[in-house]
Amino acid sequence: MTKYIESDDIQFSIILYLPKTATLTFTDFYQRLENALKAYQDSFDSNMCWYLFKNTVKVKPEELVYSPEGFTDFGMKKLALAYQKIEKNNDTQIFFIDGEHKSSGQVITYDVDKSFFDDALISSEIDFFFTKFEDLQLLKQITTFVTKLANVFTDSYIEIDLIHLFPRSKNIFPKRIGTSLIVYIPAPLNAKDYPEAHKIIPINQNDKQVGTVIVSLDHFPFFKNIEDVKTMNRLDVRLREADLLPERSNL
Repeated sequence: MTKYIESDDIQFSIILYLPKTATLTFTDFYQRLENALKAYQDSFDSNMCWYLFKNTVKVKPEELVYSPEGFTDFGMKKLALAYQKIEKNNDTQIFFIDGEHKSSGQVITYDVDKSFFDDALISSEIDFFFTKFEDLQLLKQITTFVTKLANVFTDSYIEIDLIHLFPRSKNIFPKRIGTSLIVYIPAPLNAKDYPEAHKIIPINQNDKQVGTVIVSLDHFPFFKNIEDVKTMNRLDVRLREADLLPERSNL
């Protein structure tokens, strides 16, 4: 942990929990990822390229999956192969890494799972894993990114896993999604009901609020900071009382 603080690099994930569906066409499969990648480009780097990620961080130019112009032929082929595994194995997982990394880089995981129970519903999530230098600009970028994702995936849940800074085990409801800096809830919430929050961002569709982005703090939290813990706990309790804090295993 000491090395982590001295480096000023932080690692965290932004996780998009897509709604369960009875069926998932290939078009829906890749367009979900494409929409998430476009939101990333708009928020962080419009020129970002993504490569197939296997067992090494060293990228191969010929394995370019996604460029600013969209998916490459190679990328669509790999997505098609990944999609075929859903029917064969009842799940699939595919990884991408950026081409500008210095160590572990930014990594995207697209995970789809067909349940044996729950009427064989298909659950999906997209996980953006970051290694970034901590500063206020990064917090603004994260807020922008989550808001853009929320505007596209209005019926999804979005949370941040702060890993070392604020481990999930430190949450008041560790099995449930939590505010942990920023969370998107697909329900219209009123700012006055969440006075502890640093910022409440309504998400509208057809002039009607359909969801809410909650930014708990104006800085990155740390689990040893008692005031940070109090703020996030209050928000999580309010959301739990409103039945708006589902368990991750149910998403």
